[in-house]
Amino acid sequence: MGLDASSIPLDELDALWDFDDPAASEASFRAVLPRARDERDGAFEAETLTQLARAQGLQHRFDEAAATLDAAARALRPGDARGRIRLLLERGRLANTSREPGRGRDLFLGAWELAGSVDEDALAVDAAHMLGIVEPPDETWSWNGRAMALARSSADPRARR
Repeated sequence: MGLDASSIPLDELDALWDFDDPAASEASFRAVLPRARDERDGAFEAETLTQLARAQGLQHRFDEAAATLDAAARALRPGDARGRIRLLLERGRLANTSREPGRGRDLFLGAWELAGSVDEDALAVDAAHMLGIVEPPDETWSWNGRAMALARSSADPRARR
C-alpha cells in the first residue's frame, strides 16, 4: 500500500484501501480511528468505523464487523449523510457476504436514494453497483447501466473511477 495512514486527509478514507489485503486495510483504518474521533469534533468517526467493518467483513469476521457497524451507528452525527450512506452500504455488504436473506438489497437501495438526494455520486455509483450484484439477473443490467451512466456524467472524479 505504501500510504502513511496518519497523513491521509480523513475525507479521503478510500485511499487507505488495499482490496488485495483487507488485514492491512483494517490496520490502516484502526490507525486513523483516534484522529477520526477528534478531527472536526468526531465528524469522521462513523465513516472510519464503517470502513473498518468492511475490512473485517472481507476477512469473514462477520460478528466483529456487525459490532463495528453498531458502533458506527452510535457514532453517527445528526446530518451526517455521508456516514449514514456508508453505514447502509456496509450493512448491505455484510448481509451479502454473509449470505443473509435479501442479501442487503433494501440497504443498498436506501444508500442509492440517500446518496442521490445529497449529491454523493461516488457512493451512489457504489450502491448501484451493489444492487447490480444482489438483484435478480433481469435487474442486474439495469443497475449496472445506472451506475455507469452516473459515473460517466458525474463531475466527481471518485464517481468516475
